[in-house]
Amino acid sequence: MIIGIGIDIVSVSRIKDAEKRWGRRFLDRVFTEREIKYAMLHKSPHSRLAARFAAKEAMTKAMGTGFTGGITWKDIEVLNKDSGRPEIILHGKVREIAESMEVRGIHLSISHDGDYAVAQVVVEG
Repeated sequence: MIIGIGIDIVSVSRIKDAEKRWGRRFLDRVFTEREIKYAMLHKSPHSRLAARFAAKEAMTKAMGTGFTGGITWKDIEVLNKDSGRPEIILHGKVREIAESMEVRGIHLSISHDGDYAVAQVVVEG
């Protein structure tokens, strides 16, 4: 059974501008260390970061929670399997909420092109 579907689009330049303005403080507030390391390995790290930002937003939309009730950006971590396929790992408050909702599966698709990154999440129960 599908619990929810979420989608989000982010301008890569928005992420780049936020890092320029706030520096490492922005990155550390929104992304886990593993997400930052992954992005920095690539030629265009801001595209990777924007895609992860969009995935985090899409995840909260799919669950119907938004970033409320103690859910933080770093509670939702976007990593890649060995195959390259992206996956969402839940931590903290959002993990507790997902368990109470009996979430059984999270499906993530992300893409980026030019100045845009998009993510779609389907949450199954």
